[in-house]
Amino acid sequence: MSYEPFKNRFDYLLREDGALTKARRFVREKARPFIENEVTEVMKLGISKLLFFAIVVVPTVLALVYYGLWASDRYVSQSLMTVRSSEAQIATAFGGLLGSLGANPGAIDGYVVQEYVQSRELVAKLQDDLDLRSLYWVPEADMLSRLPADASMDDLYDYYLDRIEVYFDSTANVVHLEVQAYRPEDAKKIAASIVRLSDDMVNRISQESRQDAVKFAREEVTLAEDRLRENRLVLYRFREEHGELDPVSAAASIGGIVASLEAELSRYKTELASLRSYMREDAPQIAGVKARIAAIEQQMRAERGRLTNTEETPSLTYSDLLAEYERLMIEEEFAKSAYTSAISALEIARADANRKQAYLVAFVEPSLPADPSKPERLLIIVSFLLGGLLAYGLLMLIGAAIREHARI
Repeated sequence: MSYEPFKNRFDYLLREDGALTKARRFVREKARPFIENEVTEVMKLGISKLLFFAIVVVPTVLALVYYGLWASDRYVSQSLMTVRSSEAQIATAFGGLLGSLGANPGAIDGYVVQEYVQSRELVAKLQDDLDLRSLYWVPEADMLSRLPADASMDDLYDYYLDRIEVYFDSTANVVHLEVQAYRPEDAKKIAASIVRLSDDMVNRISQESRQDAVKFAREEVTLAEDRLRENRLVLYRFREEHGELDPVSAAASIGGIVASLEAELSRYKTELASLRSYMREDAPQIAGVKARIAAIEQQMRAERGRLTNTEETPSLTYSDLLAEYERLMIEEEFAKSAYTSAISALEIARADANRKQAYLVAFVEPSLPADPSKPERLLIIVSFLLGGLLAYGLLMLIGAAIREHARI
């Protein structure tokens, strides 16, 4: 390995016109006299004067130079928005009552708009629509306030938040928007895009809310319809299994038969008693009446056995069928009532969906500023001066307290 290049480079540094020689000459001729004369004179001023110079004079002078001579003008476009709906008149009618209870019907929508204007999603959409970076990287902007050309999305978002002001007045239900830019037309363009995108957001939320309400009501109708269909299918199977379309009517007809048999039985018993009054017990007429009475009683037992369980007829009876049938009919009535209620709820949800549409109204359109209003130069310079004086006075008080404590 050859060391010749390194040797040549070292010799160049040590030459009379080399870098090291120039550095020694600068320290000897410039830096050392400045330190001996200027800095020494400043140090003679004392610590309090140095602090005053560093905390008050230097920041105020820098602020005066930057904001008074160099800082770029910024134009502000203003807009006023409110979220309205078709229910606004109802909300207004009850506004006094709701206000006394601490509620504001439109407050939630207003705060949603405020948060959306300050969201990353909006910044991304503004970048896609307007190329926000190019609007804030313009020759009119000074180097300190200009957005870097290679700024990331996070940098752009932070810069955007510094260039807008948005707040919601819950009392008046008004969203105040101010957008700053280095050109008046850019400020208006950005503000108009913010209003348009906010309007799209409100419409999207309103539409999704209405669609969700109708979708839920429609799902309830489907569930009620399925339940009613299932109950009717069970009732159909019951009729097929037992061969009875209407056990209630069948039981009523059996009851009518039993009642007619009882009437006939009563008539024959009366006739038997009449015959016994003047005939012998073994008379053919009495035997005939007794046979009819026995037949009627047997028929009555059979018919009653069809209605209720007895020791003689322990099989399935109409009382069992009626109990099961009435249970199925009650379930069908409930299912029918639920289906009717679900249909009514769906119609109400559709009507509410058409009635509860919300939308954003920019009743003051984004303005085209004629004169720059930012930065507030005098206010900022005075703030630097007052802040420096306050900090200097606080440090002096602390120093005085320390000295007083040291004497004690």
